Amino acid sequence: MAIEDSLDGMLIRLRTLLDTTSLDESSLVEIMSIYNNVAYIFLYLEAIDDDTNYRRLLPKRALFHDDPALDAKLLELATRLRCDEPEAEDARLELVDQLRKAQTYDPTPAARINELLLQAKEALDGLQDDQNGLLKRIGVNRPGANPSAVFYKIMARTESGSTRQKLSRTWEKVHDAHLGQLVDTVNAMVAVRWADVTATGLPNVLARSLERSRLSPDRIEPFLHEYIEHAVESHARLESEVLRVTGTAERPMDHFAFAMSSIFGKYKTPLFSLEECLEFIFAVTRSVFGLDLHRVQDTYTDVLSYDVRDGDREIGQIKFDLWNRDRKITGNHTRGIRNRTDWRDLTQQPVAYVACRFQVDPAGVNRITFQNVHSLFHEFGHAVNHLLIRKRLSYQSGLEYLPPERLECLSMWFEKWVYHPDFAQYLSLPRGDAEALARCCRIKMLEYRRTYVERAVTAALDHDIHSRRSVTLADAYARLDQHLGIGRSTRLSDFPAYFTWPMYVAKPGANFSYLWGSADSCQKFTLFQELSLDEIASRPRIKELFTSSFDFDALSEEPDPAAVFAFYDRAVLTSEE
Repeated sequence: MAIEDSLDGMLIRLRTLLDTTSLDESSLVEIMSIYNNVAYIFLYLEAIDDDTNYRRLLPKRALFHDDPALDAKLLELATRLRCDEPEAEDARLELVDQLRKAQTYDPTPAARINELLLQAKEALDGLQDDQNGLLKRIGVNRPGANPSAVFYKIMARTESGSTRQKLSRTWEKVHDAHLGQLVDTVNAMVAVRWADVTATGLPNVLARSLERSRLSPDRIEPFLHEYIEHAVESHARLESEVLRVTGTAERPMDHFAFAMSSIFGKYKTPLFSLEECLEFIFAVTRSVFGLDLHRVQDTYTDVLSYDVRDGDREIGQIKFDLWNRDRKITGNHTRGIRNRTDWRDLTQQPVAYVACRFQVDPAGVNRITFQNVHSLFHEFGHAVNHLLIRKRLSYQSGLEYLPPERLECLSMWFEKWVYHPDFAQYLSLPRGDAEALARCCRIKMLEYRRTYVERAVTAALDHDIHSRRSVTLADAYARLDQHLGIGRSTRLSDFPAYFTWPMYVAKPGANFSYLWGSADSCQKFTLFQELSLDEIASRPRIKELFTSSFDFDALSEEPDPAAVFAFYDRAVLTSEE
């Protein structure tokens, strides 16, 4: 396995570097890159839901992070070193500080959080079992499939409005049966975090997550509330559109799936050439950022490796980790394996992994669904971000490479390119599939509209329970409903599961970044959607729009939430194209 071999090689190299009486700046850079590499590999495995390999490789991670003798040796060498380059010296001091803190680190809170996460996941497993049981009772048995996705398809083909209403209410009862346990578990996790952060002297849990933020904390809540106001208004418009299609006035969104089926009918989902999709996104990268990607031979047959060059200078490598459809994976995900820091003549090259789900057609061509194209472009944006970042990372955690509010800006901008007119020109689409591409775009936009409120409320709840002491999930939900009327389009039971996701666990309170990135990317993409790639390439200074995605010290400019709704609300649920 490529990742296992990489871990083994890095451990050998780390021990070699530490088997000395002194370090220099070059070896310090390499040691820090190794730790980043290890941290990112496990973030990558967790993100792509590869639990088997994640658990299998955990003992190897412990060899890097749970070896007191290794830590003591590194602390000794790093303490004696002095770096001439100011940024290298800053990094050394940060490393020394982290190693000293590790000596007094109390693992109890993290261990308790992990216990609670296991409880939450057991409850979610029980919920899924009950949902599958309901599906069996109505004559549908799809073992291994996502029960919510199966239920959506059932609702889409159920002609009777009253039957859809009954099915929806029954589904809600099954879902809500697990609500109490899940909410209690989330509240317990929040309480552990508050107790832990209180001992540090920080004012709240959010303050810890925002330690590297360039925002004033008092800017976040107004941004979230403005976003929710737009979302609630747009949701009401979508309800009216569903009503016009289905004629069902009571709880219109229960009939969204059927309305979509009524408009789009039954059609075969088109598949696109993976190679052509990559060719297009590489062309975008060349036109906007002046980067060229060149295929190189890789040791592993299931990995596509590309060197990335900026003119004559190689700046890193992107590896596309290919996943056949027969292997379970939730989507395409990227985590950069290293960050580049230029300290005088020292260059640490980045490597980013992108997992890519595909299937092979009878002609042997790798094909990819539209949903996976969208995810591929999004995660490719993370990869580009890792290559072009201009500041170092904390030595162990990859989540701090930028202020948290900017983590999703570039990736969400890249995903918008599925909607650009030039995309179709790169695809050798069979007759009729050009219309299918436009249909896929419209469906994706409508599905995004459907989740506006849920996404925004999740971020607001996350912010509230981690910034206000002794606020439960139910308290935060009631407060939002009182001020913004979210109860008409959401239920409390919609939200607890999100708090088991890796990013919500890693950065409690700071997951407004997804909304921030969505607004920022929509604002920026509007400037590109009417330009051809040739026109973009003729404007080399256009890449300066993205300075904040690469430079930690740049200001975090607040995007306009309205940009999201102006972009996606163009897709309307009517029979008119």
